Amino acid sequence: MTRYYTNYDDQLRQLDEVFCPENRAEGPVIVYVTGPPGSGRSTLCRKWVNEQGKGTFPDGTFYIALALAAERASDALEDLLRAVGYRQDEIPSGLEARSAMWRSWSHGKKIAVIIDNALLPTEIAPLIPGLGPAAVLVVASGETRKLRTGYPGERVRIDPLTMEAARLLLGRMIGTDRIEAESGQIDELIGLCGRLAGPLTVLGGILEEEPAADTLRRIERKGSMLDALEFAPVFDAAYDLLSPLCQACYQVLGAHPGDGAVAVRTVAAVLGESEFEVSDALKELTRRHLAQEVADNRYLIAGSLVRDHAATKADSGLPLRIVSAYRGAGLAAEAALPDRGWREELWRQLTIKPVAKEAIAREWLDVERENLEAVVELAYQLGRHEWVCQLCLVLWPVHLKGEHSGEMVRVNERGIEAARAWGNDLAAAVMTFQLGFAYRQAYQAGFAALRFQESIDFASKAGSSTALGTAIESLGLAKLDLGEPGEAEALFRRVLELAEQIEDQRREAVACFHLAKVRPPSEALELLDAAEAVLGVEHLNQVKIALWRGKKLLEGGVHVEADAVLTETLAMATERSFNRERAEANEALGDSAFATDRPADARAFWESAKEIYYFYAFTPDHDRVSAKLAQ
Repeated sequence: MTRYYTNYDDQLRQLDEVFCPENRAEGPVIVYVTGPPGSGRSTLCRKWVNEQGKGTFPDGTFYIALALAAERASDALEDLLRAVGYRQDEIPSGLEARSAMWRSWSHGKKIAVIIDNALLPTEIAPLIPGLGPAAVLVVASGETRKLRTGYPGERVRIDPLTMEAARLLLGRMIGTDRIEAESGQIDELIGLCGRLAGPLTVLGGILEEEPAADTLRRIERKGSMLDALEFAPVFDAAYDLLSPLCQACYQVLGAHPGDGAVAVRTVAAVLGESEFEVSDALKELTRRHLAQEVADNRYLIAGSLVRDHAATKADSGLPLRIVSAYRGAGLAAEAALPDRGWREELWRQLTIKPVAKEAIAREWLDVERENLEAVVELAYQLGRHEWVCQLCLVLWPVHLKGEHSGEMVRVNERGIEAARAWGNDLAAAVMTFQLGFAYRQAYQAGFAALRFQESIDFASKAGSSTALGTAIESLGLAKLDLGEPGEAEALFRRVLELAEQIEDQRREAVACFHLAKVRPPSEALELLDAAEAVLGVEHLNQVKIALWRGKKLLEGGVHVEADAVLTETLAMATERSFNRERAEANEALGDSAFATDRPADARAFWESAKEIYYFYAFTPDHDRVSAKLAQ
């Protein structure tokens, strides 16, 4: 819409005044842009920022679409931090830590931030830049009183365009000569659009194809059938001019769940058409102002008015086809990753062709994570409970990194409900211990322990020794988190016995590793040797075993050897971006230095550990090291 932006000069002047250099000197300065849907609030913000250019904001301009999802603030911060140059492995997992990193980076910088579709102060709070000459433009979805109470700022309101401005907007699209020649019909069409910039822009796309009289007749024929949806006759007239494939793409974007952009590949899979032809059709939608390309080969319908209309055009079977497309692609990605075994145990007859490379699979999961969460919910609403469980397994690898614990909780809670509705105790066991790990990542060990106990019950009902061993082992880890090593040891020994009975070498090695954590150094080192013989080929387990070897040597008072092992562990963890293990190695090296009367070295290691724990939101660990530094 920016290309044809018309007659918001008063609002632009207001923004100039509020964001003048003198006011921004002690910023950040916040402005709330209000108005009815379709009035051009987002476009006003983008136009003002674009007109200022790099001269005013040399350190960058940023756009954040909250899209009615407050819990997405953490994801938005991740996108911001990656945009300003942080690597994925440098970005902490917790909301508070990400917000702190964003404020630290943005402190003193001349930047502009647009926060679109904000409803509550809690949505915008983590996204506010640090102190300095920043401009923050908040597109408010509702009443701004609550927003402004939490974060004071001026309000700029957009009302419907005047008739003169509306005619000017259309004139820029179709030519002023036609505005004059078809004045009566065009004025009537402007009235049907409520003088709002969004519907008017769609109308302009129609008028580029046909005379105003034809458009008016087209809209009048549709109006009586679609009165329930505001401005639907205008959008329906635009829809009628689309090619059949373009109409189908429009329907997919309207029926697609969640707020993420949709890949050309996904639309093609849903429709059973070639990616090349679908790409052309989606480009046609953008030319007609009914969709926009937000990244390479990724599209969405940004305006709620148009999206609501697109949803009414979708046939009843389309949502299921969307779920099916994501399920197929997700299972192919999951099959390319290290095998956990649950898919084969739950669906023995299911044949999946994995994607070509593990790296491609992980990239797809990272990009589509938000869409997959929305698809889980849609699949559940459609009663596809078995598919819900499959999608929860698909999301496990991206959730396991610990960066989306809130999302992990939501997804696996749905998975448990789906498994129960499906009547499959094994699936319920897997979904439940996945939920338990989500709570462990969120430092809620008590909740994690409850979920792991429930998983034991489900696994016992299912008669699965594999699931039972995983659930018992997971409960042992939660007991360690709760400071109950005796109970943890008993659970780890149960897992070891079970693994020996079923002759599962890998599970036996894992049990030895966990058991080593609660045994005296001499016995622990033997257990770690046994674990390493099997697990040493796996990079993360190799680092974890080395870390605990160093800790047990330190516990036994063998400081020189412990320092050597921990120093090597720190190098491996740093090289492979295993951030928790990197912090723990620093902390253990600090413990060793403190025990051998090297306070300066101890402080340096502990400070490094504290910084890592802080930035990756490992709050209890951060507090523990802070207490050590206080000594």
